[in-house]
Amino acid sequence: MEAMSTSLLVIVEILLVVVLPLLLLYLRSRWPLHATIVGVVCIPVLWYFTYSPLHELSHVTATYLVGGTVTSMKLIPSFWLGEFGRAWITTAGVTEPWRHTVTTVAPYLLDIACLVLGLALLRRGFSANAFMVGFMFMLLCLRPGFDFVCETIAFLLGDRGDVYHLEEAAGSNATWLFFLLSLSLSQFVIGTVLKRFRGIPGPASGAC
Repeated sequence: MEAMSTSLLVIVEILLVVVLPLLLLYLRSRWPLHATIVGVVCIPVLWYFTYSPLHELSHVTATYLVGGTVTSMKLIPSFWLGEFGRAWITTAGVTEPWRHTVTTVAPYLLDIACLVLGLALLRRGFSANAFMVGFMFMLLCLRPGFDFVCETIAFLLGDRGDVYHLEEAAGSNATWLFFLLSLSLSQFVIGTVLKRFRGIPGPASGAC
């Protein structure tokens, strides 16, 4: 029963943080209907196959950078079996608090870098292709936003994941300040991009 409740919660988070903003991006634009349908259907699938691997591989990279080793990993949850949050890595040789902090925070530093890059790239209107814009919006903005939202809510519900371990290593005040600022940055970037693409492309454009 608890596993089912967790799965339902994650589904709601995906719908609100990934699917809804993506849908708003297309509905506020003037791209053809077929471009909207393709984007809204295909891009969330691509999100699924990028979210966990990028998150876990960030942990892997940081682990090796601080001198540790990775003994096992699972990069993609078995969605088809009802799993939504069972990607993981196990490490060895990461004992000092600073090493543990680096390996734990690595995915979220990548998220912040992606948000900054996404804001810079998408505000410039780098592409008129509906699918490319939607994909980059997902990869650079919505995926990091989901990371912060999902991990924060999981921690508040008692999960002993990244936020829990980061709090142990870096302290409660620093951890909460980091995640609150990151959540605010996510909201700002997503909102800015949605405003940027309102009414784009113009009536005279044939871009799709």
